Amino acid sequence: MKIIVSFPRDLILAAIQGLGRYHESVESQLRSVSYEEKSEIQKRIKSMGWSREEEIEEWDLAIQSHDMTFNMLLPNFFRYSLLVLLFLVVENKLGELSRVAAHKHPASPSPPHPRQNIIGSYERYFTDKISLSSLNWEIIHELNSVRNCIVHASGKVKGRKDEEQLREIAMKHQGIAISGPKYLYPTYLRPLYLEDDMLMIEAPYCSRLIDGVYQFFEQLCDELGLGKLKVEDG
Repeated sequence: MKIIVSFPRDLILAAIQGLGRYHESVESQLRSVSYEEKSEIQKRIKSMGWSREEEIEEWDLAIQSHDMTFNMLLPNFFRYSLLVLLFLVVENKLGELSRVAAHKHPASPSPPHPRQNIIGSYERYFTDKISLSSLNWEIIHELNSVRNCIVHASGKVKGRKDEEQLREIAMKHQGIAISGPKYLYPTYLRPLYLEDDMLMIEAPYCSRLIDGVYQFFEQLCDELGLGKLKVEDG
């Protein structure tokens, strides 16, 4: 049996799939630890032999601390960092595939090495120089906008030059919202630092971006003629 691997296609797609598994694993662990800690709080209070009023008072204090950790800090920290990591993979793999494209199209200009407007630079290269006009860059630009807000403003939307675009993204897609005085928060998620105008990202939105990035790179690899992994006898 002979395995034929197309590098870098298989490694790129495996890396994105790995991020998907990492996301699912950590989300599951967060839910489990939250449930276990809440159960421990209940057991501890019951073991104290307090009156019903004292138990309620202690529960209120303990659950506030619990919610601060598991409904505000940890989910926001994790999802923010996950999307930043996803963008790092996107940036790195666009650079890698631009070099592959330049090798396959020797008459084309050298690939870019952008320090600003990274996604726009690679989009122009693949579209105008390599003539891959069928690619849909929308999901990549969306991730870029969200990532920039996280990295440069800690998730604070208000006052950013792309504030209108971010609000349009939050209005258009499920699983992403912007906190505010009129926003009805789900019980399982609070805005980071309990501030208004913060990006609030739920697990399904992370999954959507990961899946969208996977599909984008799958199509890009197809357009570049990078075949799928094959297993042949012999």
